[in-house]
Amino acid sequence: MGSLNSGYDATTEEPIPEVKWVDDDAIEVESFCVARESTIPLWRRLTSVLILTLLSLFTMFDRYVTAGILPALQKYYNISNTWGGLLQTFYVAFYVVCLLIVGIVGDRMSRKLIILISTTVWIIFMVASSFIPANMFWLFLIVRSLTSIGIAAVNALSPSLFADYFTGSGRGFALMIFFMSLPIGASSSIAFGSTLVDTPNFLWAIRLCPIIAIVLLILAFFFLEEPIRGGLEDSIAEEGGSVQEDFFKIVAVKAFWFSCLPTILVNFYLSGYSWWQATLVENAMNSTDYDPEIYHGIQYDQWMGISSVVTCVVGILGAFIGVNFSEAWRDGKFCFRKSIRAPAFTVGLSCLLSAPCYFAYLLLINKNIILAIAITSLGTVVSGGIFPLDVEIVLMVIPPSRRAAAVSIMNILMCVTGDGPAPFIVGFITDLFLGGSTVPVDQFFSLQKTLLVCQGLATTSFVFAFVNSVIFPKEMLKSE
Repeated sequence: MGSLNSGYDATTEEPIPEVKWVDDDAIEVESFCVARESTIPLWRRLTSVLILTLLSLFTMFDRYVTAGILPALQKYYNISNTWGGLLQTFYVAFYVVCLLIVGIVGDRMSRKLIILISTTVWIIFMVASSFIPANMFWLFLIVRSLTSIGIAAVNALSPSLFADYFTGSGRGFALMIFFMSLPIGASSSIAFGSTLVDTPNFLWAIRLCPIIAIVLLILAFFFLEEPIRGGLEDSIAEEGGSVQEDFFKIVAVKAFWFSCLPTILVNFYLSGYSWWQATLVENAMNSTDYDPEIYHGIQYDQWMGISSVVTCVVGILGAFIGVNFSEAWRDGKFCFRKSIRAPAFTVGLSCLLSAPCYFAYLLLINKNIILAIAITSLGTVVSGGIFPLDVEIVLMVIPPSRRAAAVSIMNILMCVTGDGPAPFIVGFITDLFLGGSTVPVDQFFSLQKTLLVCQGLATTSFVFAFVNSVIFPKEMLKSE
């Protein structure tokens, strides 16, 4: 078909970018504007992506390593389960504050400088937290929470840097590599911490990360590139306004919300499940007296190791398949019809097809653990593209002058709806189902029912993703 509009603007006599329809439903837009090639050498851009990915991996490692050594920390500081749980709550609270700060300054200052300063502060607090004496848990709680400055800066600023390094499939590739670091960092930290939890050297689980982080800080200083903000796009004329103006312009973008909602719903379930998964399996094993026909001789500690390795592998595989599937669909490769809506379609399909896998896992965990692990691994692979693709859509519909703030808001929404409250909500509903019973069978089925309810809520995420497939191409045109 012909173009919708072309030629010249009568008032400015400047050419209007031509927007074409491909088939009936695919808008052919390179990103959300006319793009140009980066002047930064490719090897420098790839090196920057690698540095940011490694920083993300080890900030995630540091975030969850305390979960791996939590029993040892409880003994060392003589604290209850309630205070142990507050480690996560305080961390998330400080993380949200740090995201707010980074979101404000990230669109107004050098992103490289912010990352260098944040990483330096993160290293200092990591080292300091590992030397706090046993009678000062309150100080340990505060200092560990302050380490969230590292992950806040990396998570909020990296996507906006990628948007200025690459356009099109290159941007998707960078996001794919970056989001692979999340499952690796989270699962490997818990597994590593678990190996030291019963040793007198358990605090070295915290001290390992600063050693590697110092090396990454040096590499970032010399090799991390600070590109021109929006330098690859012709629609960079709009400068950032005040903090209030930027905020209201971001939240006025409908596609921003329809990108956030699937991520928020999926993250709510995953946050609650991740916190309670060990308890779920332990209760399942206790309720069946470790039936060999169900667990095939696998003990609880062995399951922890297997689960960590599987999560790493399928998390990487899922991100790779999800992003490349979307790219192939968008570019019309193989059997696909070319469509700019492919990222949202892929997110919707991922949400819809992964849901039965997660439901099946919860129903099989007390019947056949091997089959349960296999089915949840399939679900993780299918859902692996949700997070990077939703972020990619946000980068498409938000102009360069507000991208850091938009990604920060997205992360804050995930924290205040998932990372922070989800473990508590799951525990609260489980207690309602439990009714005070201490029988292992009742404890298992109460937690199972709660997680099934949460997964049912998360399943609705596919609706918002498919609605977004209609909305976000129009928002891309508005942002030109």
